[in-house]
Amino acid sequence: MTEPTQKNIAAAKPKKEWVGFSVRRVATIGENTFTEAVRQKVYNILIVFALVVIASASFFSEFTFSEQLKFIKDFCLGALSVFGTLIAIVGTAQLLPNEVENRTIYTILAKPVRRFEFLLGKYMGSVLLIFVSLVMMSIMFSAALAFKEHRLVSDASRTMGNTSRVEEKQELQQQIQQIRSEVLDPNLVKAVLLIFAKLALLAAITLLISTVSTSMIFNVTVAFMVLIMGHLVGTAREMWSSNTWAKWLLALIPDLGSFNVADNIVLGNAIPWMHVGAVVLYGLVYTACTVAAAHFVFSDREI
Repeated sequence: MTEPTQKNIAAAKPKKEWVGFSVRRVATIGENTFTEAVRQKVYNILIVFALVVIASASFFSEFTFSEQLKFIKDFCLGALSVFGTLIAIVGTAQLLPNEVENRTIYTILAKPVRRFEFLLGKYMGSVLLIFVSLVMMSIMFSAALAFKEHRLVSDASRTMGNTSRVEEKQELQQQIQQIRSEVLDPNLVKAVLLIFAKLALLAAITLLISTVSTSMIFNVTVAFMVLIMGHLVGTAREMWSSNTWAKWLLALIPDLGSFNVADNIVLGNAIPWMHVGAVVLYGLVYTACTVAAAHFVFSDREI
């Protein structure tokens, strides 16, 4: 074969166009993912049920005022964590399977869209869904606390107006101040922030699982297994503290129990911002590593 013929063949071959990373494409995919997730009936049922459950916490009045407020905090923080976990796992587990089933993934990846952009956009859409859900539940949580505060303060003020004893009036005034200070608890903001960090990490883990399997049921099941193991890591570390291999193995499983501070809030313990920052940083590092692992798996997957 002559040299000109070789040049003609080389020129006839299509050159593979290199596509750079685009934040705009990631944002577009994330926005579309969020819009599609919000339209899902499962999400609407979960968020409505969550709001109803959180709102119902303010109607328990069998305890003292301090116990009532502690109950609302504990109950609502638990509801935020439980329903947020369901939204994070179920919402993320169906992202890739739905794209493969509807064959829209082939259309998207046929365009100048990198696989990492597609995967990151899906994850950002899921995180946005979690954020909006937490904001809605937190608003309902605040409304429940405000309703209970108004009710308790009104009862105390009415009692204070009906009594003539100075000591009793002073005691009721202190009670009103204590109610307001317990309602305006800055630790609640820290607790919600840690819940969001945990849910973002759970979404990343679920995304990694979904890059291996196309079954939504399998993705949800494995994600909940990781969730259970993550809450048992702290206990397992104490049991196997002398075993080096066990320590390395447990290091691969995220310590999800470190994100839970509801018990400290109920007990009235202060949560320092340094602890919150350390846990959030731990969650961000683990989330970044998990998303990177999902990219490596997804980039070699045949689609």
